[in-house]
Amino acid sequence: MAECTDLSISPSDPPLVAIALGSNLGEPLLQLRSAVQVLAQTPGIHVLACSPWYRTTPVGPPQPDYWNGCLIARTQLSPWALLQTLQRIETQFGRQRQEHWGSRTLDLDLLLYGDRVMTTAELTLPHPRLAERPFVLVPLAAIAPHWRHPLLGETIQTLRERVGDAGIIAVLSDDAGETTFATAADRPPPEPR
Repeated sequence: MAECTDLSISPSDPPLVAIALGSNLGEPLLQLRSAVQVLAQTPGIHVLACSPWYRTTPVGPPQPDYWNGCLIARTQLSPWALLQTLQRIETQFGRQRQEHWGSRTLDLDLLLYGDRVMTTAELTLPHPRLAERPFVLVPLAAIAPHWRHPLLGETIQTLRERVGDAGIIAVLSDDAGETTFATAADRPPPEPR
């Protein structure tokens, strides 16, 4: 999908939301693509754009690399109902919440819900670490560069430029499976002949 160019909201439009997706267990790319399909088929969620998939180094304990991406959708669900839906989908994909920042079959994070700012025991909007994570900002900037962070007032692209692309190893640039590597050092060795 291409960049989501219409981030405007009229009073009659359902809110725009940004959701981060990540996986590093099982078959990450298959799980991520399947999760996008499940979200697109969920009543009250209309997926507008999905970023390319980025292979990234993990944060936290030693574990396999992640594949990360973001999507933009309109939703008729409340923030809490959307959070519950995301957690239900994670569970459906085998997510087990055992270790903070541990490996996962699927991780779905609600990053932005329109320009809503809120903090409750269950949910903080915008996501509290959104502005400091390249593995979220790089894919989000690919589809919503002009969306403004509701607390900081800066665009996603500005935030992305500030954090750089540390930890981004490769990008899956199309559905044909073509992978572009961030540096030559990240490229796997050639197959023996």
